Amino acid sequence: STREEHPPPPPQTKSPTDVKARPTKKNNHTISFSIPIIMAVIASAIWLCKEVLLTNAAAASKQEHLLRSTTLLKFQPDKFQGANKKKQYFEGWYYKFVTPLTNNHTTAADASPMSMAVVPGIFYGNTPNSNESHAFVFVTLNGERQHYYRFHTSEFTHALGSDDYYIQVGNNRFTHTGVSLDLRPREHDDAELVLQGQLTFASPNPWPISLMQLGAMGPVGWLPGLECTHGVLSFDHILHGSLTLTHSSLEDEVEKVSSSIISFDNGRGYTEKDFGKSFPSLWVWIQSNSFPQNTGTSLFVSIARLPLFGMELPGFTAAIWHNGTLIPFATWSGAKFEDIRISEEEVYIAMRSSRSRRRGYRVEITVDRRNVPEVLLYAPVNFTKMAPFVWEALQARVHMRLFNSHGDVLVDDVGEYAGLEVHGNVQWLVDNVCGKKTASKIICL
Repeated sequence: STREEHPPPPPQTKSPTDVKARPTKKNNHTISFSIPIIMAVIASAIWLCKEVLLTNAAAASKQEHLLRSTTLLKFQPDKFQGANKKKQYFEGWYYKFVTPLTNNHTTAADASPMSMAVVPGIFYGNTPNSNESHAFVFVTLNGERQHYYRFHTSEFTHALGSDDYYIQVGNNRFTHTGVSLDLRPREHDDAELVLQGQLTFASPNPWPISLMQLGAMGPVGWLPGLECTHGVLSFDHILHGSLTLTHSSLEDEVEKVSSSIISFDNGRGYTEKDFGKSFPSLWVWIQSNSFPQNTGTSLFVSIARLPLFGMELPGFTAAIWHNGTLIPFATWSGAKFEDIRISEEEVYIAMRSSRSRRRGYRVEITVDRRNVPEVLLYAPVNFTKMAPFVWEALQARVHMRLFNSHGDVLVDDVGEYAGLEVHGNVQWLVDNVCGKKTASKIICL
């Protein structure tokens, strides 16, 4: 007979009520192991980020060294840029020297207070054979008096090729590491001062360069035919040495001579330059690196109207050098102005290094112009000659407040012996702050 097959009976299961609930136990060992693992991951991530930053910084430093060691003048902004120019061209190096400050924010008691600018350069007139072409050195003392020394163009020499930077005008030599001066008035010079001595520089801090960031000009420096190119050769350095100043004057037809020795030991120095066809038609320039509570901090601001592509546009390049770090505020870096106010009493500027309020830095700058002496400096005029043309102060005071992205105050200090130039119809700059109805629709501040 055929046996009928039946499926096996299902396994017996216990009802939920028959199952005894077991208490859930936390795995303390797992938690205790997780904490150090998480901390190790975080520490590793922080270390990796620091290594990346250090690697990037090292790579940037190496790239800058390689670029500066080439013979391409774009990467050597300190060197003479006009070797092929014979007309409608100027180039000048601006060396500023300030005697040291004491704790009460005045200069040292055993030294006469002094803020001095010494500017060597060369000018070519509107024709190759212009009688106005000449080399020069001018000196301004505390922004109260200028002395202009004129030299033949053949008395101007400069570094060539891979030579270390230097320029020499007559017996006056200027390098990265110092200056040697022997200035004596000659016939037809607009000068009365004999200036002699040597100063040496320690720890200069130039505006860094890279393939696409040509110092203060950034990528704009690559554009051909710029009216004027600006460079910061050292935001701040320490001075050593002294200069002898000898004045001669006629009183009651009797020549009187007075001489003084000014010590610049442990003072602060700053160096910049300009070259091109002409200065802008209007601008504001501010500079100080004599902040009593922030030694080594330096402020530089340049705002101007620039002819570009057949138009006149506002532009600016500015920076703060603080704790060995460059903080740029420039058109090309994405910075923006919040406010500009310019009057006979003060200049006020508020700007951000980034257009985002959550990123970058913010700075407020107030320059006190009251009772500050100014002197009329020589500058290129209409491509034809050098003439007294630009008013400059060297004893202004600039209150700077620098904030980080969180609103924390990084610097709140007053820079002494600030350089200040306010030239032309600067209301045009005020009217071109972004957001104003009068601002340029193409580029605004």
